[in-house]
Amino acid sequence: MTSAEDRYRAAISTMDAAAREQDEQRGLRERRVAEATEQARAGLQQEMGAAQKYAEHMDELNKRKQSAGGWATEKTLADKSRESLMEFGVEDEEADTGYTAYPTPSYGTPAPAAVAPRPEPAPEPAAPEPPRRGRHARQPDDEDDFSSTSWLV
Repeated sequence: MTSAEDRYRAAISTMDAAAREQDEQRGLRERRVAEATEQARAGLQQEMGAAQKYAEHMDELNKRKQSAGGWATEKTLADKSRESLMEFGVEDEEADTGYTAYPTPSYGTPAPAAVAPRPEPAPEPAAPEPPRRGRHARQPDDEDDFSSTSWLV
């Protein structure tokens, strides 16, 4: 009977090993699903932040447009934060002191060379338009087409 008991124990240990392997595979799958879910959540949070900023910007532009009577002009849609930066500068500081700002003489030092503007890329040539027919030109008929006929024969 020892051989039957040995086979029975071997079968039980094989089934236990298969059950353990399935449990490990299930745990691995669940861990991967959890990681993928977390990555997707983080990506959506980033996209949501960008979408929120875009929505706020569009709301601001719409408010400006409405306050301008419904006209969407360059001045209405201009970035107001940049304009406020341009208001503060040397002029405001000098207005308080009462002194006039004069340019500093160079005394023979060469002026910095102006940086040449970057050349604009050449526009791509447009496709040639097909020849236009006259306003009262006749439609070509198959009977009137003599272009393949040699008249010098």
